[in-house]
Order: sequence, then C-alpha cells, then structure tokens
Amino acid sequence: MRKSNALLGLASVIILISLAAWGYQLYNGLIVTNMRNPFSWGLYIATFAFFVGVAAGGLIVSSSVYLFNIEVLKPFTRIASLSAFASILGAGAMIFPDMGRVERVWMIFLHPNLKSPLVWDVVVITAYLIITFLSVYVQLLPDWKKEGRGFFNGWTTKRSQENIDVFSKKWSKRVALVGLPVAILIHTVTALIFATQTSRGWWNTAVLPPDFVSVAIASGTALVLVISLLAVGREQFEQYRGAFRTMALIVAGSLVIHFFFVSVDLIVHGWSGNPEAKEILHVVFGRYGFLYATEILLPAFTMIFFFTEKGKSSFWALITGSVLLFIGVFAHRMMLMFPAFNVIPLSLSVPGAGIESWAYPVALGQLREGLPVFVSSWDYSPTLVEYAVALLPFGLVLFVVTGALRMYNFVPQNRLLRNDFTLLKKLKN
Repeated sequence: MRKSNALLGLASVIILISLAAWGYQLYNGLIVTNMRNPFSWGLYIATFAFFVGVAAGGLIVSSSVYLFNIEVLKPFTRIASLSAFASILGAGAMIFPDMGRVERVWMIFLHPNLKSPLVWDVVVITAYLIITFLSVYVQLLPDWKKEGRGFFNGWTTKRSQENIDVFSKKWSKRVALVGLPVAILIHTVTALIFATQTSRGWWNTAVLPPDFVSVAIASGTALVLVISLLAVGREQFEQYRGAFRTMALIVAGSLVIHFFFVSVDLIVHGWSGNPEAKEILHVVFGRYGFLYATEILLPAFTMIFFFTEKGKSSFWALITGSVLLFIGVFAHRMMLMFPAFNVIPLSLSVPGAGIESWAYPVALGQLREGLPVFVSSWDYSPTLVEYAVALLPFGLVLFVVTGALRMYNFVPQNRLLRNDFTLLKKLKN
C-alpha cells in the first residue's frame, strides 16, 4: 500500500467521477436524485453518518493508546490518527452535495441558527478536522526533523532532535486528552441530530447516541486494522500479531455492546404495541427485511469470528471480517432512513370508522404526468447520479491515506529491530 501507484490512480479516478456527477447535479438540481419531500435524507446522509462514525472510532483508538498506555497498539497510533483525519474529511465533503444550493453555505457562518442541526454539524466537523490534523502533525514532527522535510515545521530548525521528540510525546498526549472526549461527543451530536426528531419514532430513542458510539468504535478500529495490515503487508504480520489481535478484540467487544442496544431498542418498540411502533416494525422486518438482515447478520458474523482464534490471527481473516463489518455498518446507516421516512408522522384517528391511524399524504414536490402529487410513502432507491456522487468520500479517504503512507513513515520502527526479527524468523524456520 505504501508503494502502489495503482491505488492513488484509482482514488483519482473515483474523485473525478464523483465530481463530474456532482457538477451534473448542480446544473440540474437535486431532482436528479430520487429524494423527494417524503424522503428528504438518503444515500448522502447515510454516507456522511458512516464516515463520521469511522472517523470517531479512529481517533478513539489513537487517543486511548496514549491515555491508557496500550503499548501493543503504539506502532499504529499514526495510522489511527490518519484514518480519522481522512474519514472526517470525507464526511465533511459529503455534506455539500446533500445541501443542493452549496453556493449559499457562507450564510451558515453569517447568520447561524443555533437550533439547526446543520450548524452544529459544521461546528463539530471543523473541530474534528483540527484535532485529527494536530494528532497526525505532532506525531510526525520527530521524523520531519530528522529528514528535514514536512510542513509547518520551520520553527523546529532552532531546536534539537531530543527537544522535538519530547515535544511530540507531550503534545500527542495532550491532543489525545482532548481528542477522546471530543470524538465521543462529536458522534453523540451526530446521533442526537437523528434522536431529537421527535416525529420520527425510529430515531426518537435515548439508545441511539451510545449505540452510534459503539458502532463507531467497531468500524473505526476495523478501518485502522485494515490500513495497518495493508501498510505492513503479510511479510511483517507476525511482528505485529499482538496489535492486530487486540484491535480485533476491540471490534468484537464494541459489537457486543452494539447488539445489546439493538436488542433493547427492538424490545421497547415491540413492547409498547401501539400502532406507530407496529408500523415501524412492519416496515423494518417486512418491506426492508433483507437490508435489515444485512445490517444484523454481517456484523454479528464479524463479532463471533473475531472472538475465535482463527478470526483474530490470520491476515486475510482479519481483512475479510472487517470488510463484512463495513458492509453491515453501511446497511445500518441506510436503515436509519427507510423506516423513519416511510412511516409518515402526520396521522389521524377516525373513531367509529374502524380506522386507527390514517396517514395524511405528503406533497411529492414534483408535478409530472402519470405521477401522483401526494403520497403516503416513497419507494426510495438511489439513482446512478447519487451513487456516483457518494463515491466522493471513498475516493478522498483512499487518496489521502495512500498518499500519506507513500510520503511519510506511518509505521515507525527501528531498522535494526526489524533485521533482528527477520533473522530470528529465519533461525526458527
């Protein structure tokens, strides 16, 4: 991964495709998506929530290593911080296509509405970008001092290498001290954007914020695990086996907590027995049963697999389990949307008519021959344009991570120690 030009080329192609699709959307308007008034958040917001979670998980891993002195993970703190920075960059980029009139974004800063979730999104993403950048920056300073390169490091020329090493260790811990609570709070704010929408029964639960955090730790750690595996390669897998096993256990343990919250939420929804809860569960298990099964079964497999000896001790097993987890978590983010938007919150009870709950139709926002003007649900599925635009954060993350790994040393190791390890391995064989 540190040597391949193919990944950088692939990332560049993905970014160009997504930017071209976004340009097409800007020219024609959000009507090119399949979102409508009854279904106003779709693939874009699901992708945003996915990358915010991955970013939070990456910074939690990096910060925890410094704060709790987890020695076995110290070789990968730089990668964890880089993963968090790249992911929050991707998440922030995904907000703009969903806004539609992106040229008016400056109005948020001139006339902020503190009751708007979008304002708080801007605040937390900006704060997160700064913290993750600082985390990467202070950890790379000693290498930049030795090699005489890097950026924002002119002030280090008048200081000794030993002084810079001490500075890096001290400020890495300080950034971690701020970063850990901020990472948890940022994803909590993301969850509260959903949970505070009282008219959406699928979101309106106190379980959502802690569940978001548990999923973030699982998916964020999994991304750090995958990047670390690809960065060191199979040749050095044995050298860092302890770190990979630890990360696999963190993923599995976080998923245990996630499934506890999922169970509690389903029990509460099912126990009430009111028409709204029944309708939500009918949509979840009936209409979108396959997607919900993907959300549940794939992470459940990874959780169980990573608790086994084979699952946490094999290069390809760790990558396979992590990829399955990513698919499941992305399905989880998509499943935030479908039950919420296809249970219309505007309803009327008609006593004596045998109608418990009649959903008011909602204006579709589009007038076209053969298409209804008012609907009580909307069969949302992303258009090709949406899929292309949603590639943007994936391309950005791949480009930033691959480019950074090529330019700088994100797996610090002593060359003599590496040679000794290779010699020891040959003697054992």
